[in-house]
Amino acid sequence: MSDTNKPIDPKHKKLLLSRGKGYGRDYEPFIKVHELSSQGESVRIRSATVGRVHHLLSGIELLAFLIFDQHEQTIDIREQFPIAVENTLDICSQLGIRHPQVRGKLTVVTTDLLIDFSGGSKLAIAVKSSSELTKPRVIEKLQIEKFYWESRNTEWKIFTEREVSDGLRENLLWIQPYLSEENGLHHQISMDDVQGLLNRISEYPNIKVTRLCAMLDDKYGVEPGYHLTTFRYALANRFVCAQMNKPFHSWTLEDLVIRDARLIGVSHNAS
Repeated sequence: MSDTNKPIDPKHKKLLLSRGKGYGRDYEPFIKVHELSSQGESVRIRSATVGRVHHLLSGIELLAFLIFDQHEQTIDIREQFPIAVENTLDICSQLGIRHPQVRGKLTVVTTDLLIDFSGGSKLAIAVKSSSELTKPRVIEKLQIEKFYWESRNTEWKIFTEREVSDGLRENLLWIQPYLSEENGLHHQISMDDVQGLLNRISEYPNIKVTRLCAMLDDKYGVEPGYHLTTFRYALANRFVCAQMNKPFHSWTLEDLVIRDARLIGVSHNAS
């Protein structure tokens, strides 16, 4: 039986009725973490850009997500974005490859991340471990995505662990807990806390921020780690940005830029 005559997997057909539609806070991913038989490195994480919980299926996907969530021009991130089966069937026919399927039932092809930028452009991203790129069937499935997005004048890229330097990875994972749904740290910090921190560090432009936060804890008699926790929260939630390719423990005030308009009155030396 040719692929065009095969049925769509009933579970996938049902999910297509409600998932992979909409934008921003209204978008619902085609695959959710709790639906996986083995969750492995999958994680649920809030987006500072979009303001909703995202479902990411691997550690590499988490890093890619964090990079674009921190990107100045990102306005939306849609994960596990489904491509219509009629489109992927046509592409497979043109490429001469077998459509993804399980036990004779067609499965939906998804793109790991679809990024929307403020200028109107989009970027579709397939996230893979570099070791996976040696497998012929993996390459065939990637060709389906590539064909689909490029035929719609949308840039498509493969993202592997090799895209992330050790320093960038360390910085991203340093802020990640302050977006996590599991630990609730983001509920413990207010805008007043962030404003107070920035006012205080603005008085010491040449001291490394991590060291300065410990000094401020002592000076103001607060719980050890209070100022550093507030700083990490401010970074994760895009109130402040920093040079993410530079180790966080070397940052001074000159490496910081205030993003949130509510904090713009804070004096600082960043340009």
